[in-house]
Amino acid sequence: MYEKDALRKAMKAKTLQYAGTDFTKEDRLTCFALRESELYQGCGTLFAFHPLRGEVDITPLLEDAIRERRLALPKTEDDGSLTFFIVTDLSTLRRGRFAIVEPEDGTRVIPAPTDLMIIPALAYDRNGHRLGRGKGYYDRYLKEYNSMNTVGVCRSYQLLEHVPTQAWDRTVDHVLCSGILY
Repeated sequence: MYEKDALRKAMKAKTLQYAGTDFTKEDRLTCFALRESELYQGCGTLFAFHPLRGEVDITPLLEDAIRERRLALPKTEDDGSLTFFIVTDLSTLRRGRFAIVEPEDGTRVIPAPTDLMIIPALAYDRNGHRLGRGKGYYDRYLKEYNSMNTVGVCRSYQLLEHVPTQAWDRTVDHVLCSGILY
């Protein structure tokens, strides 16, 4: 646990270091690669997130999903769980817990095996190990709902050789960084 806490602290500091860096090209490569992938082309619903500062800007994918398929975004619940709701307009999102932009409520949706989930993190390694923010929201969700394809997205400085894991950590099926799918 200590190793992950130390890495989490280091990655948060690194994110602050890169705060003024323009990642537009990297983020566009990631969005393009995912939009053109079989994973995205074959999904009915895209389960995703509204990016925080320092995360890959996947807004073009969110907009595409609204137009071309269904988009589901999470809301953090008091009990430490995530609930995903269908979103048809990004302008209806509101700042919620932890300053995360999320849907207020609406039509709740649960992933099907043909759906795709994009998952944020502070860091990934090429084996799909994820360093989240430490609250376990996605680990708990993926433990319960694990039939859909999952892709972790990160920027080049967030792709590490090794991310330490614990028994409850859930991996993603693929990691996408700067347009390269691992």
